[in-house]
Amino acid sequence: MKKFTDNIDPVAVIEQEARAVALSFGVSTPDDAAAALVERVLMRLGGGQLYLPKRSAQLQRARHQEIRARFKGNNVDELAREYGLTSRSVRRIVQV
Repeated sequence: MKKFTDNIDPVAVIEQEARAVALSFGVSTPDDAAAALVERVLMRLGGGQLYLPKRSAQLQRARHQEIRARFKGNNVDELAREYGLTSRSVRRIVQV
């Protein structure tokens, strides 16, 4: 089965996003800035395989860090209610 991402050129995506960011910061030569970024990324990561987690995975890691930071030892049920998790899930998160 072919995935939606099979037709996407990751280098082109990086270049487009770099150009958009450069424009939003008022860079006078966004095309040059984007090309320079792509060149640096290719220099550092070119030839290797790269896994990019979904945004949801990044948000989950941030949520887990927040839960660990707020954990006091006796507030598992409170954290579970606040984050919409089970008490068991909160205990699993804070044990890592």
